Amino acid sequence: MLTIRHEPFPFEAVRDLIGILRALYAAERRGSRARRARDIARVGRELRAAVDLALEHEPGTLGHAAAWARAERATAALADLVDSTTALSPLLAAAARRVR
Repeated sequence: MLTIRHEPFPFEAVRDLIGILRALYAAERRGSRARRARDIARVGRELRAAVDLALEHEPGTLGHAAAWARAERATAALADLVDSTTALSPLLAAAARRVR
């Protein structure tokens, strides 16, 4: 059951998480971990869907609550993909390649 939320949706934080996922995806895509890359892409799509829902619905509505719920589930899924042993160097290298 969804709980109605009246606080604004955390757009900046979710966009930051999408950026992290993009770097993760770019790093994994270059390796041989296709399944992990698919999982990363799925979480990214969930966060993007949460942003889209939040843009369409005002705080205090069911749609806004659904956006929060999707973002929270996707954030938990991201936490399952990243842990203290996840190397940061490949992510930074992948992000740097995109800039160059």
